[in-house]
Amino acid sequence: MVSRTHHLVPVIGVLAVLSGCAGAPKRELTVTSVAATPPVAVARRTAPSSVMRAAASQSGVGFAAEHAAAVRGGAAAEFKVGFDYLQGAQVARNGRKAEFWLRKAAAAGIGPAECDLGYLYANGVGVPRDYTKALKWYRRAAGQGIANSEYSLALLYAHGHGVPRNYVKALKWLRASAAQDDAEAEGTIGFFYLKGLGVPHDEAKALHWLRTAAAQGSAYAEENLGAVYEFGEGVAPNDSRADRWYLLAAKQGNVLAQSGLAMAYLSGEGVPVNPARGVFWLRQAAREGYSDAQDLLGDLYQHQGNYAQAVKWYRAAAAAGNPRGEYYLGEAYASGKGARKAERQALSWFHKAAIGGDAHAQALWGVQYMIGQAVPRNPELAYAWVAVASRSAQHFRFTRKVCDAIARQLTPVQLKEARRLARQWTAGHSMH
Repeated sequence: MVSRTHHLVPVIGVLAVLSGCAGAPKRELTVTSVAATPPVAVARRTAPSSVMRAAASQSGVGFAAEHAAAVRGGAAAEFKVGFDYLQGAQVARNGRKAEFWLRKAAAAGIGPAECDLGYLYANGVGVPRDYTKALKWYRRAAGQGIANSEYSLALLYAHGHGVPRNYVKALKWLRASAAQDDAEAEGTIGFFYLKGLGVPHDEAKALHWLRTAAAQGSAYAEENLGAVYEFGEGVAPNDSRADRWYLLAAKQGNVLAQSGLAMAYLSGEGVPVNPARGVFWLRQAAREGYSDAQDLLGDLYQHQGNYAQAVKWYRAAAAAGNPRGEYYLGEAYASGKGARKAERQALSWFHKAAIGGDAHAQALWGVQYMIGQAVPRNPELAYAWVAVASRSAQHFRFTRKVCDAIARQLTPVQLKEARRLARQWTAGHSMH
């Protein structure tokens, strides 16, 4: 079966921010390995320290009274004021002021404040992003048994943020958080077993943990169970069951599930073909900022001949750094379809897309160096870019022919240098 999500799974990278404790709900996040494992989507949820906030609100304590108490040095009030500034509750959101008050509360040993400071530093809210400081504060809060901090520590180790990537240590903190019935930690343990991250691959244990998390309403676990049934990992492939799990997760705002469900409706796998429903769910994910969904919406509108809408979504995807969106935005500027024809802007987007890893753009950029019109002619760079593009199985036959044609025009010394450039290239970098 052709995967409905083949276009939607990023290769390697983090899609979003680390989770918070009080000040912010969890956002979508990708855990990846060197082997480019599928994303682990972590659902939004209310954090433990918000319980304290809720209690304060129910008691009728307003921000002015809290602030006055905080000025007098009350640690609990300092935390509540910091939380309010971070969450934008009762007062305008202000990361810098949140950090000021949370630090005071943390100095007094208030665990949720320590956890929220970790969130601030992990995400650069009101302070420069600093994973080392995030690690410090998350560890302090985890030492007090705060589940969100334990979970956030696991994410730092899984991503290698502030510490060397270590799935075994990540799993240790996930288990600590799961021991407190943290649904997202339970689901992520299931994913680790599914992909053999820090533990031997074990589909039975993966299903156990994913189902345990899904029983608590975890959109992350629901989305992954959808993938389990779609690809038949530990169970017989079943598109209908996959789509039922995707639907549950999609209704909770899980962008990967929304995208998977969109592809199901567009392709008719597990559900009747329904383009309107497919576009609806794709648009939901796109509006949440999921760049792969934005890119695919651009494809759909382009196919319909609605170039203005196609460019709108390609532009959104490109703004998020999506290489494919960058390429097609460049194509719009080059053709004048949906955007004013502008060769310089087209070349700029093609270059960004090539650096980002889009094989179309890499091949095109190599040809540009061979022709020597938009950029100075450089056969070595031409060969190197086309060789990099040839790593894509989709374009291998064509790009290898182009490489061979360029190679015939190079001296042995030039060819050796061109191959060196191609070997050393990594995504996110230009070629020198």
